[in-house]
Amino acid sequence: PQKGIHLRFTGVRKEDSSADSSVSNDSSPANESDLEQRLVFVNNLPIDTTEEEIDQIYSRCGALDSIKLFNLRPDLDPGPLTKAQLAERRRNSRMKNKYSNELTFQQHRPRTPVYGMLTFKDAEGFKTATGPELSIFGCVIRRHPVMSIKPQDMSTLYLENIPQNLYSMDVEYKLARCLHPHQVYVMLNGMKGVGKDVEINQDYSEPASCEVKFEDFQTALQAYNWIRTGADGTVGEGNNVTLLGGDCQLHWFRTPQDGMKYWTRELNF
Repeated sequence: PQKGIHLRFTGVRKEDSSADSSVSNDSSPANESDLEQRLVFVNNLPIDTTEEEIDQIYSRCGALDSIKLFNLRPDLDPGPLTKAQLAERRRNSRMKNKYSNELTFQQHRPRTPVYGMLTFKDAEGFKTATGPELSIFGCVIRRHPVMSIKPQDMSTLYLENIPQNLYSMDVEYKLARCLHPHQVYVMLNGMKGVGKDVEINQDYSEPASCEVKFEDFQTALQAYNWIRTGADGTVGEGNNVTLLGGDCQLHWFRTPQDGMKYWTRELNF
């Protein structure tokens, strides 16, 4: 992801909304509540994980209806490191830590860019996957501690790789055009990445990314589908969205700034 200004929006739904609240062509408010009792988010997955690997692990909790993996970049993955490369990494790591009291795992983010959405066939699988063992302690997948996250804890969407020369007021306008017809209103309430002594016009800042925090998961899920659907009714491929143009992507988790070091195995994690 690009480094730079990060905008923070709040999305609020009008209480007496009577607008169409369908989230996709095959979804409706009736089954949306059911989905919330079957959907589990998992993050910090290995960069080369597969649906087969995830199915093998989480099907122990219950039968899975679907598995969606995000932020996989096989085009950047050089493949597993050789023994010589691993030895060289260990030597470099020892040199870096020679005069440091910090543990190696504290020197980089404890989260890879890769995450997933798992939909179980019934609520029993969901309950098992989100029990204390997996939601608090998690499970380990090839040295990666992976936590299960309930939909109720997911109410923020992230737009990344916002095209250059697009001002914050443009981003707010485009989000408003997309969400207002569904009675969801957005407002800019802050930004990050600006120095304390730097004065900047909030409307004319050029953000690299933004987040929209909604009141609940259901509204966030609906907004996720609305944003992904283009003006012509087509849904973008993968995480790509046409709302802001360029290579803009929509995510449920903010991509770490050092994500490239994971994708290229520079961190050997």
